[in-house]
Amino acid sequence: MFTIRRFAFCVGVIAAISLVEAGSVSAGWETGAKVGFDTDVSRSISGGKSDSYLQGYAAYGREPDGETRLDWSFSAVGEAAAYASLNDLDYATITFSPGLVYFYRPGWIITGAPFLRAKGVRDSNQSAVAFGGKFLVKQQLPSDFYLGEYYTYADSRANADTFSFTEHALGAFLGRNWTRTFYTELGYEFSRGDSFRSVGTSPSVQGGTGGFGGGMHSMFSTAFGTEVVRERVNRHAVGVTAGIDWTKKVFSAASYTFTDRLGDLGSSSSHSGFLGVGYRF
Repeated sequence: MFTIRRFAFCVGVIAAISLVEAGSVSAGWETGAKVGFDTDVSRSISGGKSDSYLQGYAAYGREPDGETRLDWSFSAVGEAAAYASLNDLDYATITFSPGLVYFYRPGWIITGAPFLRAKGVRDSNQSAVAFGGKFLVKQQLPSDFYLGEYYTYADSRANADTFSFTEHALGAFLGRNWTRTFYTELGYEFSRGDSFRSVGTSPSVQGGTGGFGGGMHSMFSTAFGTEVVRERVNRHAVGVTAGIDWTKKVFSAASYTFTDRLGDLGSSSSHSGFLGVGYRF
């Protein structure tokens, strides 16, 4: 059985090693906690299950100092979460992401960063190893506004094929630094890729195609208490985020996202968000 505490300990050890190797210029630690919710954690096509969670994280990051046009970045993030009702969704992850940063012109920053992520879930069918990358272009605009556009690719290999996926995503965000300590941001993302979806049928179809056919991977999920099917979907997400630095070290953020998924099995929508507080070392 997957053990959250043991995994979290390994996250801390590996991140500490990364800190020593990455150097100390423009680098630092961050830790924090979030309380969040999701109205459709099961991604159901006929009324999903909602739940809330408590998440803790620790992160190390190395950012460019801007003295050269081409520089490098690195981040290591470990996090663990516990759900209020669906305990089988409790998880821990660790993500490593080195990157190259190019200062194209004043106010323009171009970043390319691959990533590698390991995720352990109490429901072992959902435990996975993922890899991919992100390409980001960010521009500083007048009046303290900023704009960003990005493309991401992810390939996740779960223990059960139903929960594996590949995904391509395009997104953009517009933000403003209202003061030196307060900002708001509005974002949109479109993605095309695989997604598991709860279909609410009997567990008697476990182990087969479940009558869906068309190459769909299906199985009965004990975590959700229903059959889940993997299919290709189009996903649209719109979100808003606000953050404030209370001191040089203490900060908080709040975020809300509306998500809509559309596939051959139908459409589904969900609301999610979090309220978090963090501390920079």
